[in-house]
Amino acid sequence: MNGNDLDRPKRFKIFQGDGPRSAVEAERLDRFLTGADPLVVASPPEERFFQRRRLVWGFALLLGLATMVPFLWRPVSRLASEASPAALNRERARLLVAQGQQLIAEDREDEALDDFSLAVRIAPDLADAWSALAACQLRNYQSSLAEQAYQHALALEPGNRQALGGLGNLYLRQGDQRRAEEVWRRAGLDQQLARLYLLQGKFPAAERHLARLLKAGSEDEIVARMALAARSRRLESGLRSLLEPDPTGLSTWAELGWQLSRQKRYGDASVAFGRALDEVPHDVNALSGMGWSLLELNRPSEAKVYFQRALRLHDDHLRSLNGYALSLKREGRIGEAIAVWQETSRRYPGVGVNAAIPGLAWTYFEIQDYRQAAVYFAQIVKEHPYDSRVVDALNVAVQNIGSVGVVPN
Repeated sequence: MNGNDLDRPKRFKIFQGDGPRSAVEAERLDRFLTGADPLVVASPPEERFFQRRRLVWGFALLLGLATMVPFLWRPVSRLASEASPAALNRERARLLVAQGQQLIAEDREDEALDDFSLAVRIAPDLADAWSALAACQLRNYQSSLAEQAYQHALALEPGNRQALGGLGNLYLRQGDQRRAEEVWRRAGLDQQLARLYLLQGKFPAAERHLARLLKAGSEDEIVARMALAARSRRLESGLRSLLEPDPTGLSTWAELGWQLSRQKRYGDASVAFGRALDEVPHDVNALSGMGWSLLELNRPSEAKVYFQRALRLHDDHLRSLNGYALSLKREGRIGEAIAVWQETSRRYPGVGVNAAIPGLAWTYFEIQDYRQAAVYFAQIVKEHPYDSRVVDALNVAVQNIGSVGVVPN
C-alpha cells in the first residue's frame, strides 16, 4: 500500500474478503437483484404479498383485453367500411343536385332531369334530391311523378320547406287552393300564402304575411309590389299574371299537350292542344301551347294566330306575349318584335329575367346593335353568371360597342 491508496475511497462490499465463499454469495445476490421487481425488493416484507398479487391481476386483465380486441375491432371496422360508400354517395348526390339546378337556370332541363334522377338513385335517403327531382318533373308537366317525388321527400324529412313549397305549387296549378294553403302553412311560407290570398282577393290576410316579410328586411321587388296591391286592395293584371301558377289549361288534354311539348314532341303536342281547344275554346293556356308547338314546327304565321287569340282573352299573358314577339321575328318583322318585347318588359318590371329580356338581347345582338345587346345581356348575366353562352355574347357585345348595326324594319 502506498500513500495514494490511503487517499482513495474504499470500494463498498457487502461480503468482505476475496475468497470463494465471497464470490458465490455475491453471484447469488446479483441474480436476486436483477431477477426481481425493484419495487418488491424495496417493499417491507408484509407488503410484498399484496404487490405480487396486484401484478398478477394486472397481467390477467391485460391478457383479457388483448383477447377481446379482435372481437371489438371487427364490428367497428365493418361499420366504417359500410358507412364510407354511403357518405360518398350522399356527397356526390348533393353535387348532382347543385349542378342540375344550374342547368335549369340555363334552360337545359333534360340534362338537369338526368342529374336529379341519378342523385335519387345513388342517395335514395336524401330528401333534397327527391325535392329537386319533383320540381324538375313539375316543370315538365309530369304532375303525378312530381307529386310522388315530393311525398317521398316529405316521408324522409316531413318539414322539408322545398318539398312543401313545391307541393303547394302543384296543388295550386291543379286548382286545389285548399291543399296548397295547407302545405304552405305547414312550411310557414309567408310569400306563397300572400300570393294565394292576393289571387283569392283576401287582401287583409295577404297584408299580414307580407308585413312579416318586410319587417324581416325583404328587398324583393315582387314582395314590394304584392304589399302595394294588398294595401290598395287591388291586384293589377300584370302582377296577377306573375302570381298565377304555370299553365296547365282547363282540361287533361291541355296538360298532356304541355307535357308532350316539354318532351319536344311538338307534332303530338299540337294534336293534344287541338283536342283541348275543341273542349274549351277559350282556354288561354291551351291557345298559347298550340302557338308554341306550331312555332317549334317552324310555322310562325299559324302560331301567331293562336297567340293573338290568347291575348284577346288575356292581354297581359306573359307566355303569349313572348310567343307573339318571336312569331313576328320569325316572319322577319324585327322592329315589331322588338316593340312587343319592350312593351312586355315595361309591363313586368322588377321580375328578374322575364321572357322579354333574352328576346331583346339576342335580337339586338343578331342585328349588331351591340350597345343595346350589352344592356340586356348584362341583366341576364347578373342573374345567371355561369351561363357561358350569354357571358361570351356579352363580351363580344362590349368589345364591339359603337359598331353600326342593321336598322330593324
